[in-house]
Amino acid sequence: WLANGEVFAVVFTLLARFACLHGANGEWRLRLPAVGLLSRDPVPLSGVCFVLLLLTSVTFDGILETPLWVAFLEWISESQVLRPGLLALRESGVDLLSVIKSAALIVLPLCFIAAFLLTAHAIARMGGGTVTTRDVAGYFVLSLVPIAIAYHLSHYLSYLLIAGQNIIPLASDPFGIGWDLFGTIAYNVDIGIVNAKMIWYVAVTAIVVGHVLAVYIAHVMAARIFPGRAQALASQLPMLILMVAYTMISLWILSQPIIA
Repeated sequence: WLANGEVFAVVFTLLARFACLHGANGEWRLRLPAVGLLSRDPVPLSGVCFVLLLLTSVTFDGILETPLWVAFLEWISESQVLRPGLLALRESGVDLLSVIKSAALIVLPLCFIAAFLLTAHAIARMGGGTVTTRDVAGYFVLSLVPIAIAYHLSHYLSYLLIAGQNIIPLASDPFGIGWDLFGTIAYNVDIGIVNAKMIWYVAVTAIVVGHVLAVYIAHVMAARIFPGRAQALASQLPMLILMVAYTMISLWILSQPIIA
């Protein structure tokens, strides 16, 4: 259950493969970052979908704060085609914004899954057809984990540094019964601990480094699963295009003014 069904255990097990420290044969060992993502066996289709959902969920969260999303909502509200249905839903007590967000949350991952599977098919074809599309998807999906980590870091770092300060007073009174174990119960959150410039540089650096590591993982996997050097090099072109496209989308989202 913990290995396959408990969501947080699955997420952190996946992210732990990026770490430099790992356990093997009862010992702690050091390795280069992201090396643990080099898989000898293809990830099952459920794992492929899970990694892509992990990646697109934070992209979706970022899109919700952009002017593009506001413009999209305005277009829906002004659409003469959709107006009758929207009015009917509103009269029946349905929260239209929740419905639109839920639909978008379903559509966006499905679009990215489709794009990734098409990319995997192109990789399989350009690699000589010796590996099936499903296996290619299973081998290459873990190369997207560094990108997911980078985007989560860039998107949530400010929230972590600000909201994370609440642990200081909570440590003194964990049960809310008036304790002051460490003398920090009166601590006030310092929102000045971060600024826009720092977050921007950290975010851009994280995304660029994450994509570089992703390209490296994809390169090593291609060299492993395809028989010849020419096939391995040719097979990387579709994945490179996908990664560059996602990099552009990620940086574009970060460059947009935040609209609550």
